[in-house]
Amino acid sequence: MKTKKTIIKGIAIDVLVIETTHRDVRGTLFYRAEIFVREKKTGIERLVRRTRLPGSAAELARAVQQHGVRVLEGLVK
Repeated sequence: MKTKKTIIKGIAIDVLVIETTHRDVRGTLFYRAEIFVREKKTGIERLVRRTRLPGSAAELARAVQQHGVRVLEGLVK
């Protein structure tokens, strides 16, 4: 299994993307991504989204880097 962590730093919050992939010779057997929002002041992490679609977490991380945390407004309650 391979785990990849991506941290997108902001002024008040950080966005943490954790992708876990398990592959063999034939292809991908398992993929899971979790997106967390971590408050800098308190360090509290909240799970925003969990997905099993390969590449969707990387796409969300790119959107946050380009457009800021406003992308997450629809996800955070």
